[in-house]
Amino acid sequence: SQDYLMPVVAHLQKKLLERDVIHCDETPVQVLKEEGKKPQTKSYMWLYRTGDDDKPPVILYDYQPSRNGDHAADFLKDFSGYIHSDGYSGYNKLTNITRCGCWAHLRRKFVEAIPSKKGANAPLTSAEIGRDYCDRLFHIEKELKDLSPEERKLKRLELEKPVLDGFWCWAESLNTLKGSALGKAVTYAINQKPYMENYLLDGRCSLSNNAAEMLSAPLQ
Repeated sequence: SQDYLMPVVAHLQKKLLERDVIHCDETPVQVLKEEGKKPQTKSYMWLYRTGDDDKPPVILYDYQPSRNGDHAADFLKDFSGYIHSDGYSGYNKLTNITRCGCWAHLRRKFVEAIPSKKGANAPLTSAEIGRDYCDRLFHIEKELKDLSPEERKLKRLELEKPVLDGFWCWAESLNTLKGSALGKAVTYAINQKPYMENYLLDGRCSLSNNAAEMLSAPLQ
């Protein structure tokens, strides 16, 4: 493996770093009989893959004994471009990059805050309104999927930017109970606001980080 496979991995990593858009995710894995660690201790498989740029995809997994953001910073130290990820603060250790937040992850926070019991004719809850804002963005994205990156960027600014402006105005006006599921969803959204609109900067960027999360989920 060292003689035949490591040169291939090194070559793929070099090609990955030459691209402009990368998706990242990190998933806990349990490793039995790992030297110096108990079996119950979490280790992590980091995933890096190229974005939707009409070029052959590069997908790499990198095992590390922890979730320390230094692992991503080291793996991507020669990269300069757009990084898609969830809200994990470890990715803030990367330099010379533009972080793009994940609207699927944000949407999930609001879905988890929707009450399990609700009357059929009851008005929408705040959690449902937050979810619906996210759904509107994904619906528009679906309509734009066949456009060129340049066209998609322009249509996003025309169609999605007003939805985004409405969402932030609504979210920042809410007075939620601290520690509640809705409170956590709104706090997460506002804390991630600096990254959540960066996908508008380039038509090759994505609304979500699903390209990476779908590949790392089976490892859980």
